[in-house]
Formats: sequence, structure tokens, C-alpha cells
Amino acid sequence: MLGRIGKDAGSLLGVEIAVDSVRLVQLQRRKGRCERLAWEVERFEPAGAADWWQVPDRVVAALRSACRRSGSRQRRVAVALAASQVICKLCQLPADQPVAEMEAQLLADADRLFPFPLEDLVMDFQVLGASCGQAGARDVLVVACRQTLLQSLEAIFDDAGLLLEVVEVDSIALRRMMPQPGADGCALLRLEPGSATLHCWSQGVLPQRREVPLGRLAELFVDDLQVQDLLLAGSLQLEQGRLGDLIDRLEVPYRALPQVAGLACHDDNMALASALALGALR
Repeated sequence: MLGRIGKDAGSLLGVEIAVDSVRLVQLQRRKGRCERLAWEVERFEPAGAADWWQVPDRVVAALRSACRRSGSRQRRVAVALAASQVICKLCQLPADQPVAEMEAQLLADADRLFPFPLEDLVMDFQVLGASCGQAGARDVLVVACRQTLLQSLEAIFDDAGLLLEVVEVDSIALRRMMPQPGADGCALLRLEPGSATLHCWSQGVLPQRREVPLGRLAELFVDDLQVQDLLLAGSLQLEQGRLGDLIDRLEVPYRALPQVAGLACHDDNMALASALALGALR
């Protein structure tokens, strides 16, 4: 951050590529709070039943337009993969093991942990702290995906004139928007005009992501998932009467996602892009 002043002083660009739009946010800190320095939503023609990965040219054009219209000069980007596209594991490693040795051990165990060929594996990990379940060990969150997936994503941003600097998991990024990120039983429900996505965290850490068409909202809660505190984001995209009817059927206590560091994301579709930009400020 040091050395960047004026319009460009702020976070990386937090970018979400949704089914039919690119959502872009850049944040800055001011007096202990975060505020949006630049933001934009650029729509593109969706790929029908296919995913946006099938129409990269439309995504590239939308990225270029969103950056231009936002007025930001930042070209370094943070983006997220859906939790359904990655594999996350919670491992226990010796507490006195140096980080370099941890990495070597995890790579040695990769063929057991992940069903990817090693030559197509990208892995990262984060030391969480002392393990509650194993004395003398630390909990380590390990995340892996296919190298080919990242290469395709990087190519899209490169074609748009952007530098892909940070790749996160959407559920992990969104966790920082929660008022109590490690609390058991909390979940975030993101509402879009045609779909609903539930993000929750097993053991307060491991991401779980479920997405259904909006009319099948109740299917998100059909098994043993225990949710005591359900937070909503994106609610203003739906008619309020319809929203109340859908949510009331769940019989789950719910409330709007509160502000985090001065950011309000409960009533728009910028929660993930904001979470990515916020992570880049820390």
C-alpha cells in the first residue's frame, strides 16, 4: 500500500463473476472504517444452461467495461472460486513443525488427500492455530484445485488487461463478512433473482456451499444442517413480499447481514466482491 496515493490508494479490485454479470469493488480505509472507492456492475448475456466459463469473450468484455466505468486505476485483482470447485481439508500437523516442512509434508500427502494428478494440482494452506482435538498439534486448512482451472481463470483476466493476484474460495472469503466468523450454527444466504446459495462453515472453518433455484429454497435445509443464525445478503433483488414468503417457510431465524467495518452489503449483490477487496486490505 505504501507509495500509492490519491484515487489509486486502496485495495485490490475484488471481482465476482456471476452468472450474468461482473461485479467489481475497490475499498479504502478511512478513520477505521472501510468505504467503497470504486464499484461497478456490468451485465453480459448469460450462457443459458451452461456456465459463464463457456462464454469467456463475454466475460472479458464485461471486465473491461466494468473497470473503465468504475474509474479505478487499479489493475490487480482478487477473485474467488466457488467452494464446489475446490477441495478443502482440515489437517493436524505437529505444533513445532516449521512452515517449510509443513508444506513438504502436505505435498507428500497430496495424492492421499486430493483426487487430482499431482501435475494438475494447485495447493495452498493456512495455519489456524492450536488444535482442540489433538494435543501438541496445530489445525491447518488445506485447499486444492486443478491447475487447469486456474490457468483458464488467469487467461480471462489477462485478456481483460488485469493481473490476477489473489484467488480465494468464495465461502472462505464471505466468512470475513460475518459478525462472528468462528461461531457455530451461523450461515449466510445469498439471494439472487433466480437462485439462492447457502454458505456455512463446519467446525467454524471448513466451507460448505449449497446452491438451488430460488423456488426450491427449502431444499437447503433438508438434512442435519443446524443453523441457529441465518444472515441474508442480496435481499433487495427480490420483491419484499416474495422474500418474506420464501424465508418464512424455512422456519429458521433470520436477519439482514449487518455492517462489517462500515460496509453494508445486505441489500445489494456486492457481498463477495466486497469480501475479496476487504481481504486485500488486511
